Amino acid sequence: MSMKYPSVLKAYNLYRLMGLENYASGEQIKKRYWQLARKYHPDLTDSTDKEKQHFVLSTAAYNFLRDEQMRHSYEQHLQRKEAIQIRFKSAELVCQRQKTHKHFYSARMTVDHDFNRFVDECRENFAKFMKYGRKLRPRPKVVSKSNMEETAFEVYVAEGLNGFQDFIKSVPKIKTRRF
Repeated sequence: MSMKYPSVLKAYNLYRLMGLENYASGEQIKKRYWQLARKYHPDLTDSTDKEKQHFVLSTAAYNFLRDEQMRHSYEQHLQRKEAIQIRFKSAELVCQRQKTHKHFYSARMTVDHDFNRFVDECRENFAKFMKYGRKLRPRPKVVSKSNMEETAFEVYVAEGLNGFQDFIKSVPKIKTRRF
């Protein structure tokens, strides 16, 4: 039997739409639908447009999933979709992949925009580093007698020594016992 999947629901995972875990039983689906109906039904409560839309979608999902054969074929379809996502070993990549829009360039090529942007930025920075590496690094200032006046150099050394001695005095002393 071929699955007549409602076109309105193609973008959704039907179980998650109803607030259930994947592969829920028929009894769980029925119970959850009646909870949603009591909460969002437009005749029972003053619901917003978003809540009305959620009720309509969950009703369509319930009508589809309550049929045992349709639910079984949908679960097979869901397993195939999950098998495709398992190819990515990194949990972060799978998470990013679920967040981003897919099938941007073609129906066959799936694109992860966040990851591609990261890779492009790395390539660009690496190319800049390879091309202008020596220019990008700040050069340390070298202090010596040859590039300073003699009196300025003497003052620089004296300040350095005084600063070091002040630092040594500020370090707490450790008392040790000698027996």
